Amino acid sequence: MRVVRVIARLNVGGPAQEVALIDERLRQRGVETLLVHGAVSGGEADAADAVRARGIATRFLPRLMREIHPVSDVLACMDLLRVISRYGPDVVHTHTAKAGALGRLAALLFNAARRRRRRCLVVHTYHGNVLDGYFSPPVSRAIRAVERLLGSMTDAVVTLSDLQREQLVHHYGIAPEEKVVRIHPVIDVAPFLDLPTTDPQARDRLGLSGDALVFGYAGRFARIKDLPTLIGAFALAAGSLPNAVLLLVGGGEEQADIERLVRTSGLGHRVRLPGWQHDMRAVHAAIDVAVMASRNEGTPFFLIEAMAARRPVVATRVGGIPDIVVDGETGLLVPAGDAAALARAFVSLGASASRRCALGTAGRARALARFDGAEAVAELLAVYEKGLLRKRGVLG
Repeated sequence: MRVVRVIARLNVGGPAQEVALIDERLRQRGVETLLVHGAVSGGEADAADAVRARGIATRFLPRLMREIHPVSDVLACMDLLRVISRYGPDVVHTHTAKAGALGRLAALLFNAARRRRRRCLVVHTYHGNVLDGYFSPPVSRAIRAVERLLGSMTDAVVTLSDLQREQLVHHYGIAPEEKVVRIHPVIDVAPFLDLPTTDPQARDRLGLSGDALVFGYAGRFARIKDLPTLIGAFALAAGSLPNAVLLLVGGGEEQADIERLVRTSGLGHRVRLPGWQHDMRAVHAAIDVAVMASRNEGTPFFLIEAMAARRPVVATRVGGIPDIVVDGETGLLVPAGDAAALARAFVSLGASASRRCALGTAGRARALARFDGAEAVAELLAVYEKGLLRKRGVLG
């Protein structure tokens, strides 16, 4: 089996990590893969070299990018069509919104010129979605209409959580139920299992003192991540937690605004902004509690890694997060946009080392049981194999 996988960019985010790891696991099972990707956005860390160093076959298309550029997008679609035509895949599997649109259009054009027995299966994974909360209401409605059209030309849709599957099928009407399958994300949790409770060297590297109580976030600085609410919650909790520090790892389009907010909040000495970090082991080794205030999420790898590292989680009850974090068992979940509720959760965990330990231990067990990846890769292969037989008319 030959598989072309398409993603907008290979940054240090969860979708790129998962795509690379799945490629490795598929190759171990005898599948030939080509990972096609575009350029990272401004302010993002590029992980493409690290992916290639793992022996993964990649193809870089500079006109494939996350941002919308009509002329470049048409040319990128043609670039994808040329790559797909030369490679002759059995499966085209797309990831993330922009690559999903252009990759599926290119696959449709590829199939239109081939006999049925030589057509490729078209699969798309929703790691998260941009159907609500990212853009204005009129733009969001247009995006949903486009995604419904794309869903009609997609053979199989993969979601990473049951809630996301329910939303795509019944709330947004993106694809019929029989097309949509939930497959848990593939994450390499092994590097995080042996981390100590506190690592002085990791803290020193990030400018943190050994006795600090560290609440940590890692990811894009984007509007949907709602870092202002996270910072506001920390400001409310800071008076009750005199040794607490907020660590914000990452960067992106909102970085200048976040830096300005930290300066004007009077918390500059208690908020750390070290930029993107490639060594996530060191990040998790340095924190006590993983935090996230997003208004919409897919399946954030940062939280799963934190659970594997025995770190409790405080996060918003949105998207796929409730499928990862069990409220009161592996962490605390609060409503999106509620700084006061976030602050209460910070104080609750900050005041009790024993509770942090109990939640962290339960989180590690859940991460091991649910996200080791072996079952997920087998399920994905089954989607490929059965779908391809139907696509080519071998199965009814």
